[in-house]
Amino acid sequence: MEQYRFDPYTGQPLNQRTGNNRTWLGNGYQTGGPAQYSQPPAQPQPSARAEQSGVIFRPVASFDEAKAVPTDFSGALTIMPDWSHGYIYAKALGDDGNPLFRAYRYEPPSVSVVDPAPVAVAYAPMEEVNSLRRELETLREELTALRPPVKEQTEKTSGKGNKA
Repeated sequence: MEQYRFDPYTGQPLNQRTGNNRTWLGNGYQTGGPAQYSQPPAQPQPSARAEQSGVIFRPVASFDEAKAVPTDFSGALTIMPDWSHGYIYAKALGDDGNPLFRAYRYEPPSVSVVDPAPVAVAYAPMEEVNSLRRELETLREELTALRPPVKEQTEKTSGKGNKA
C-alpha cells in the first residue's frame, strides 16, 4: 500500500519521486524535492553584448595608445577621443578581417581673406624728400632764435652748517 505524504503547511499531498532526486541543470547539481519548494528554472538573460550598440567609446592619451587598443572582434566600432592632442581615433574590423584604423582632427575653418594682389610701394622722389628736409631745418632755426637764453645755475652743496 502506497503511503501519501502531506505538506504540513498547506495540507496538499506531496509529489512522490522515485530514484535520484537530483537534476542536472548544466551549471551544477540541484537537489530535487517537493514541487512547491523547488525554484522555477532561471530564464536565460540576454548577454550584455547584445544590448550594446555597435560603438565602443574609450578615451586614450596618445596615438600610440590608440594603436595598441585591441580590435573588437564583434565588429563594433571603437571610438577613442584624445582630448589633449585634439584627435579622434576610430578602429574597427574590416570586411577582409584586417583592422581599420583612422585618425581625425578637428580644424576650425580659417577666416583668411583672399589676399589681394600685392600693392606696389611708391616711394617719394628724392627732390621732395630734400625739400622737406630743408623746410624742417629752417623751422628749427626759427624756433631756436625765438627761445630766451638759458641761464646756467650753479649747484649748491649742502653740507653741515650750511643754511640755505
